[in-house]
Amino acid sequence: MKTLNPDKILNYHHLIKLDSTNEYNSWKHCYYAFANPKKDDVFLALHLGFYLASWGMYRGSTAISHKDYTIHIGAVKLIKQYYFLRCNENYEIVKSDIPELLNLYNALRQHYYSFDYLIKGALTKRKPTDTLISKIVIGTLGCSPAFDRYFNDGAKSKGFNFIRINQKCLEGLFIFKENYKVDLIKLQNKLLKIDQFHYPIFKLIDNYFWHEGYALDNNKN
Repeated sequence: MKTLNPDKILNYHHLIKLDSTNEYNSWKHCYYAFANPKKDDVFLALHLGFYLASWGMYRGSTAISHKDYTIHIGAVKLIKQYYFLRCNENYEIVKSDIPELLNLYNALRQHYYSFDYLIKGALTKRKPTDTLISKIVIGTLGCSPAFDRYFNDGAKSKGFNFIRINQKCLEGLFIFKENYKVDLIKLQNKLLKIDQFHYPIFKLIDNYFWHEGYALDNNKN
């Protein structure tokens, strides 16, 4: 089995050290805020909203760009209900957690679909994307990657098909996690030395494929 090459990730994190206010830190701020589930829902909703904005979820024609931060309060309440899925230095989710993770995804979908969005002078429903829902989960609980364009392109470039939210893709991710566990833990320890911050395993998987997809896009351009 091939090993993971973490050079793109490590180089990027060394660069971030030179830019203390880099947008990447928005994920760290949000994830750190959710370390204490007893914090006020409004406080957490503001952190979640700013992180999502910083990570591209308020650009263009996205539905949530037509809402204020209070749309996230219900999502915060759901995150608290599923807090047992949160990954940290003492716990990582396992394959048997997939049903609960899918339940969380579905609950978040229903929450954001429950709103009417005022777009171009008319109220309309908008189905939340896998990208939005998965970015919420990785930013708060750290228990799955964000299925955005770069992650998906990176995964496909390496021959993997876990590019959306469903049972089969999540099972594939857990197989990948187990197969490359040694490499991921080594990367985790290296980043701990660089950032003094513990990154959950699925955040590292997200980082790995995101950087692969980003590199592909840069090569095209």
